[in-house]
Amino acid sequence: MIFRAIALSLAIIVGLGTIIPLATNGVEAGSQTKKRAKNKDKKYKKYSKRWWRAYRQRSKNRNSLNARKRSLRLRQIRLANARKLSETGGANQTKIAQSGKKLLVEDNSPAMLPSGEPAPTGWKRGTSSTGEIQYNVVSDNGSNLGSAAISVVGVAVGADNNKTVGGVAVTALRRTVIDRMMKEGGWVVNDYQKDVGDKKVYVVVAKSAGADGSIQSRLFYFTEADGRIYSVATNAPNDNSRRLEEESEKAIISLRHRTQPTQQAELK
Repeated sequence: MIFRAIALSLAIIVGLGTIIPLATNGVEAGSQTKKRAKNKDKKYKKYSKRWWRAYRQRSKNRNSLNARKRSLRLRQIRLANARKLSETGGANQTKIAQSGKKLLVEDNSPAMLPSGEPAPTGWKRGTSSTGEIQYNVVSDNGSNLGSAAISVVGVAVGADNNKTVGGVAVTALRRTVIDRMMKEGGWVVNDYQKDVGDKKVYVVVAKSAGADGSIQSRLFYFTEADGRIYSVATNAPNDNSRRLEEESEKAIISLRHRTQPTQQAELK
């Protein structure tokens, strides 16, 4: 009995001596692993160079994603408008045709000038923006002569003379043409004043390259009518420049001589 009790006591002491160190090592190992994992998650200090680099990359990715979303939304709106237009049509739309991915709409309503007068024969209303009315000019046989655009560039503040149009210096008007040609890759050739009807107009001659590489003739007329200064800008191949010049002068005369009071089209 004594030997059995002694043997049992020794076995218990040996067992405890083995289990306690193993448990202690296990706890310390777990703590070290957790600490190393925490340090691994924190790759760099906040507001350090690496942090700012990652921040800028996240911002770039976010902006790129937002841009793609806006582009997709814009395409959806355009498709919806095109679908609605093809289904409902309009009062002045007489023909709707599909050409590739572009929707062509032909409008046979009479073209009007900003003054409310009818445009010269052969002038067809084109795409217009807030501050400009555009026209496609065709000859009697239906061939395209070029394009024209009429806009209001300011309010007349005085009488015309050799250096002003409606009280505005011709140098300022010429500067507007130079700025436009710089944006469109063209250049100004000459400027002069001439009589159109019973009044002088200021003309700026410019050139620009067409889509096919040909040289286009650009004419910019400035005239005063009804207290406003109008710009009549034409664009045509060199072969048609003289004919389009005659058509533009017809439009200028129509701007000045209104046969009846009409509300002027607003051009801002």
